[in-house]
Amino acid sequence: MAAPATPRLSGLKVLIAGGSIGGLATAIALRAQGHSVTIYEQAFTHETMGAGITIFPNSVKALQMLGIDTKHVQATRITRITRAQIEDDGASETLECDLDAQAWPWHQTTYSDLFVALWESVHDNSKPGPKIEIITSKSVCRVDTAKAILYFSNGSHAVGDVVIGADGVHSVCRSFVPGGSLQRFRIKRHVFRALIPRERLEKDPLTAKFVGQAGHAHCYNHNDKSLLITPASNGKNVCVKFLYEDRTAFKNLSKDWRDPSSKRKLLRMTGGLPEECIALCGKISDRDLQDQPIWDMDILTTFQCQRMALMGDAAHPMPPYCGQRIAMALEDALALGVILEPDTPLDEIEDRLKLYSRTRKQRTEAVQQTTRGLSEADMRNFATDFDTASFHTYILEHNEREHTGQALSAWKKHRSLSQRYSDSSEQSQQSMASLEKPIQTSQRRSPSPKKWWSMGRKGSRTLARVFHTRQTPIAVAAT
Repeated sequence: MAAPATPRLSGLKVLIAGGSIGGLATAIALRAQGHSVTIYEQAFTHETMGAGITIFPNSVKALQMLGIDTKHVQATRITRITRAQIEDDGASETLECDLDAQAWPWHQTTYSDLFVALWESVHDNSKPGPKIEIITSKSVCRVDTAKAILYFSNGSHAVGDVVIGADGVHSVCRSFVPGGSLQRFRIKRHVFRALIPRERLEKDPLTAKFVGQAGHAHCYNHNDKSLLITPASNGKNVCVKFLYEDRTAFKNLSKDWRDPSSKRKLLRMTGGLPEECIALCGKISDRDLQDQPIWDMDILTTFQCQRMALMGDAAHPMPPYCGQRIAMALEDALALGVILEPDTPLDEIEDRLKLYSRTRKQRTEAVQQTTRGLSEADMRNFATDFDTASFHTYILEHNEREHTGQALSAWKKHRSLSQRYSDSSEQSQQSMASLEKPIQTSQRRSPSPKKWWSMGRKGSRTLARVFHTRQTPIAVAAT
């Protein structure tokens, strides 16, 4: 009979490579399950620089399940959007649309606000579960996925029960899963991102319109360029996202969002947009400006190898459209919290991470294909074939905790039935083996080796003396 899984008296020791949004969210989800979590971050200080993040209902739901309220991340609900289509001759066509809170719930926050909310939750000792430890200046260079060991560039290492690779687009952990050498690629679109404090805009008549009404977003389209302006941080900041075609993208495949950005380039690229847009871009400080390549990657074969699993951009880099890049990382964190439930046996870790990989791979691949090349403003363009009903149903209304919970229940049931079948088969084999053995009683003993060897030489006469006990009971008993 197969030995039952041995439950642990305490939680798992989880090592997380990467301390950004995904790593922090995963740590919160696993701490709630009673696991001991350590985050290893390569930076010396945590980077809170960043621009706007769209929070759609699946992200809101995931944050709430992690114990983070939208008020805590200072998310601003977008209630109205004005779209302007600018022609080369300066003519424009404007469309205004109110966004119903139920039909189209759209919140806007910033990377800094979301990071701080998760960071504070990680350090909140009132939360149930072991204290989360964060160790900085630890750059992962190698992973032993079989033994759950992280090796660092300074020669040290850490040993755990589970490794979670949350080390972003340029993931080291990704190279240690089958097919993980698959190269990410940059699409031709780039994005300038920036935050502008409200007070910097409200005194200028040209830019005051962008802060005049709470929850009002503006979008300008000109040829292959789009400028999206949204309020955030409870109206204290304005997020700027400028999408443009970069025909030299292939020449600089290593550019990251931390690289310096050129304000002069931004002002040159925004040529053709109305004067209020030029004035807005002129108020961006150099240190707040990011010129980001938009990364994409074909889906991996698996997000898991032995006792290591990937999550977030390490598993599925995708364009940051419709807020789903962050949403998928938050959903990954919830899924890992469900899969690695309290008292998870060590001998089930690998199979559970395989289940995580299967369920998350299917969803993230579908979301990636749906949102690839689609921006928030495109959803309100009724000239496109965008299917809002399907987007709502499959993407925005998704409940990852419930979805993964159902998958885990089905897996447990299948595993239990398989063990029962295996046990019954083993018992049947033992029963058949016992039937094949010679019968042993007090009146009948197994013949001596000599008589068994003589059976082949003496023929039926010897067989009769051995088995026909009715004719020679005394002789058989004596032998």
